[in-house]
Amino acid sequence: MADVRIEVFVAWPPTSQCKKLIDTVKKVVAEFGERIEVDIYYRGQPYPVEPTAGFIAARKTLFIPAILVDGKVLAQRELPTEEALREVIKNKLGVFT
Repeated sequence: MADVRIEVFVAWPPTSQCKKLIDTVKKVVAEFGERIEVDIYYRGQPYPVEPTAGFIAARKTLFIPAILVDGKVLAQRELPTEEALREVIKNKLGVFT
């Protein structure tokens, strides 16, 4: 089981902003290996896995694209930078450099 769970909520079909968020998440997560689990949900499509309680509670009010870390909204509509996402993950993992 992963130490941190990231959920990405995007449009179907994905917009350019949605694709950019997915690419950013994949790039940053690759640095941490199997310690991070990423689930991508497409609006109007069945969820591939059971979402977190935080996602379920927020999904009707989330603006797309959105990203949640361990069930808490990190960003919506505005995309986080690679650096911001990396720092959030490091803090969750207890990695301080």
